[in-house]
Amino acid sequence: MVDSSYFENVDSHLIPDRNEFMVETHAPRKFRWAYHHHASVEVNFLTGCAIEYSFSGKRVRVPPGKMAVFWGAIPHGVVDVMGEGHIVNVYISLAQLMKWRLPKPFVDTIVSGAFLAVKHTNSADGAAFENWAQEYQIDNAAWRYLLLGEIEMRLRRLALEGYDILLVGSMAPDVDVAGRAAMRYIDGMLRFIADNFARPIGVQDVARHAGLSQSYAMSLFRRAVGVPIKAYITRLRLNHAQMLLANSDLKIISVAMDSGFNSLSSFYEAFQTHEARTPAAFRRETRQ
Repeated sequence: MVDSSYFENVDSHLIPDRNEFMVETHAPRKFRWAYHHHASVEVNFLTGCAIEYSFSGKRVRVPPGKMAVFWGAIPHGVVDVMGEGHIVNVYISLAQLMKWRLPKPFVDTIVSGAFLAVKHTNSADGAAFENWAQEYQIDNAAWRYLLLGEIEMRLRRLALEGYDILLVGSMAPDVDVAGRAAMRYIDGMLRFIADNFARPIGVQDVARHAGLSQSYAMSLFRRAVGVPIKAYITRLRLNHAQMLLANSDLKIISVAMDSGFNSLSSFYEAFQTHEARTPAAFRRETRQ
């Protein structure tokens, strides 16, 4: 049975509609829960403070003045805030990211679950993010289109000038999607998986949600994301399990059930295959 806390940690309000984006700003703080997740790409900029994230027990520290980018479907949480300041968060749908046709290695790296940051601070970023946060409040389609174009150009520049990978992703995608219809299907499947991987879902459920035949859904997903649907679901379940192992005292069987595994044996098998150690060993190592 899935623990209800999983569904409380799905931040659906941070998932913009297809071909859309969201911008918000606030003073960062430690999460009330150990983690949250959302099927959208997150672009952050800190002013006057630094924060430390936990991604399935792996820590990433982000200093002020450095733009960072990551795929929000990977369970993550803010575990420390250093200094007093604010953060601007930009959330972009995966369909929109794909629509921009950014350099393929850049998109692959994001979808792999990696955490990216600029190599060098850019003095223009602070003003740009502040403008986006203010102008996002203008209820005007022309302004939204302008902001979306500016965000695209900033990410395109990041892809071209190079970036640091502060955390290597746990997946190996090979994003290759052509056509708006295909992007819409992929976005829908990824959203469905991100919101439901802790439930007993399988390939048939994902295909049915997208309105596709099972064979076509499997083919399209693998071509777009680079891994089979089943493998992608398993990876998200393992990421979720690692976050629980690192940040809670739940019994291992409870971690397995909350993460979507239908038995303790299937959880151990997947964990050993992907992590080459037991869940108990992972928990000990992350708490040393």
